[in-house]
Amino acid sequence: MLPGAFPLGPFVVEETGKLTFRAPGDTASFSFIWRGRRFSAALVNGSVALTGVLGLVPSSASGPGRREAALAALRALPRALPTGWALRLTPDHRIQIKALEGMEWPAHATDLMLPLVRFLLRLSPYLDLMDEAELGPAN
Repeated sequence: MLPGAFPLGPFVVEETGKLTFRAPGDTASFSFIWRGRRFSAALVNGSVALTGVLGLVPSSASGPGRREAALAALRALPRALPTGWALRLTPDHRIQIKALEGMEWPAHATDLMLPLVRFLLRLSPYLDLMDEAELGPAN
């Protein structure tokens, strides 16, 4: 037990060691690199919202066969993604993923890592497919 609640950034650390936000509607976020790809994570309403760029669709100048193979691989991915994950192609041909991972809230600081690890472990096979299709990092 801690001697009393105290502020820590956007959080209040409760006597039990659990974090809560100082004010309703507050968020906390950070960015990280995983397997050469940039991701952002934001803690919002007791869930972790994750966004990342998985790769880049090759331009038609790289050869129509390569581009078509990449687009075929990309078309197959959304059917295989876990529920709550969304894939989209941005106007600059980046392949973006969005996911929402639930968690218990309020949480201890170490509990904040669990949704990230869960997401990254589940994402790894899809990154393997992206790499095999030569749709690798585009950050």
